[in-house]
Amino acid sequence: MSEDYEGISSLLKGMFSSPEARRSMSANQRAAYVWHNVNGDVERAHTTGVFLKEPHVKGAAPILGVYVDSRMRAVDFRANREVYRARLSMGGLEVSEIEFIVSQYGHGAAPRKEHVSGAAAGKMPKTPLPELTGSEQDAVKKLAESVPESLRGSVYKAMSLSFRREKSRDTNDGTSRP
Repeated sequence: MSEDYEGISSLLKGMFSSPEARRSMSANQRAAYVWHNVNGDVERAHTTGVFLKEPHVKGAAPILGVYVDSRMRAVDFRANREVYRARLSMGGLEVSEIEFIVSQYGHGAAPRKEHVSGAAAGKMPKTPLPELTGSEQDAVKKLAESVPESLRGSVYKAMSLSFRREKSRDTNDGTSRP
């Protein structure tokens, strides 16, 4: 499946690399193009579709809908939605909100287990995430300072959660971060 994705990704990059081609795209196509360009491999691999919809408040920027292949990815991506909004803004796409929706078709590496009970799916009880040290908190604050003040609090929370998850993974893998 990943070979297919890489081939399609390369094809789309080639098709839309010229400014003339981007001008001829629909709003939804431009949104998908920006989403894929400003985000990393994980987001691209687990995104199954992107679309724009009308905002809840007249005159506001549109809402970006992003279909993802699993509930866990939707939860992870929701935690970072303000980071994604900042990235999209830097890529030239202003959105008032991002909604992550689990695709009923799915794709990618994450197996779908919606119809299996927690015990049968092999889910482990959740352990609390490790807290950040003072120096780690300072590093996150410094990174969050680069975004507009209106987004800073949300970005700080999202980045802190991301650091804590990474720290948890490192601890569980038997490795540690410096």
